[in-house]
Amino acid sequence: MHLYLHVPFCESKCDYCAFYSVTNADAAARAAYPGLALREWDLLGAESGPIETLYTGGGTPGLLGTAGVRSLADGLRARGLLADAAEWTVELNPASAGAPLLAALRAAGVNRLSFGAQCFDDAVLRRLGRRHTAAATRQALARARRAGFDNLGIDLIAGLPGVTPSGWRETLRQALDLGCTHLSVYGLGVEPGTLLHAAVRAGLAVPDADEQMDALAAAEPLLAAGGFARYEISNYARPGMACRHNLAVWRGEDYLGLGPAAASRLGRRRWTNLADLPAYAAAVQAGRVPPRAAEDELDAAADALERFVFGVRLGEGISPAAAARAWPALATRVADWEARFARLASQGIAESVPVGADPRWRLTTRGREVADAVIRELL
Repeated sequence: MHLYLHVPFCESKCDYCAFYSVTNADAAARAAYPGLALREWDLLGAESGPIETLYTGGGTPGLLGTAGVRSLADGLRARGLLADAAEWTVELNPASAGAPLLAALRAAGVNRLSFGAQCFDDAVLRRLGRRHTAAATRQALARARRAGFDNLGIDLIAGLPGVTPSGWRETLRQALDLGCTHLSVYGLGVEPGTLLHAAVRAGLAVPDADEQMDALAAAEPLLAAGGFARYEISNYARPGMACRHNLAVWRGEDYLGLGPAAASRLGRRRWTNLADLPAYAAAVQAGRVPPRAAEDELDAAADALERFVFGVRLGEGISPAAAARAWPALATRVADWEARFARLASQGIAESVPVGADPRWRLTTRGREVADAVIRELL
């Protein structure tokens, strides 16, 4: 079991962000939130068990403050949920990662931090609606190390408006200089309903798909030379430092999401909570599971297929034969998938990797550029 906790609070909305968050929550709402999330766990407790990894994202989890972090950790520990947890990640905005908060996170048992750096150009950060500077990212990482954290990651966005190819390479070099153990590199998405989407419709020029692909492609050799392996399409890590929570999801393991807009997958059931904090709070306070935006139950074949295909994103590759042993409903598709992968290999899109008794197939650098098309073909 892997647990995701969505903290839906932000001080302001970044121009590109489509994740659910609220910017007008008062101190009382923030203080009450850990109790609501823990109560949701209690309401779902008959369906869940001890957790291996915990990921706290947002929103801006740092806005829970030191008291909120302690309240959350105390509640998790009282329920026996932290006893077997190997990894607890918390996402942080560099602007809100002060020394008291970092000390509280460390005391709570958090052992991995992920900072939303995005880039190291202050003018670009301002245009994105970010509340931090490049210097704030460096300072936050230094404070985190002093607080005792050694598993530190940052997020970067490729293809930002105003960032030249040379500026992007400089961003990557600066990221390497920070001494992090993990780097996530995402392409810029222009999501409907965001301020960025409105700006693009009003005439703002953003890099096109080819320019974004070029930026993403430029990252791999630079980061590899710096000691990072691309273990997933958008994620790089030093040896042994891949995010265990995200690996579990991509490998098809179960996860439970708490909070408004959080998604869950338990057995063959999937659901996503409604992205509505007041409705979430009202339901949980009344002893009901929160309202859901979507919910379904897959048959055995569809469930196994989804779990298997997620693994295409991973650098470790996937084995159709091993998947069929884990999920017998896939047995009839093994020969077809082997033939498809062989054809993709002849096109330079996939390659066979000898691993034990079952060779694995993984995407090449070219294949990662067309991963969505490969996944569609396997489905």
